Amino acid sequence: MIAITKAEKDAISAQFPNAHIVRTMKQKSKRHRYYCEESKPVMRYLNRVRSNGGVTNKSREGGDHTNRKNAKRVTA
Repeated sequence: MIAITKAEKDAISAQFPNAHIVRTMKQKSKRHRYYCEESKPVMRYLNRVRSNGGVTNKSREGGDHTNRKNAKRVTA
């Protein structure tokens, strides 16, 4: 198993729908990691993606993870 990012997971899942990808810490959203199988086609694709500058994740899910009590308010 090799560690991958969420953007890489999305790209691998789109290219190889049967690839085995697991996520740890399903209950704690900040502490999870993605791991992928080390099959030859998936590793070749991942190396190609990483050598071309990686995959950018343009959509941002969730909110900002700041402590709302201590967040400074900006008034315009």
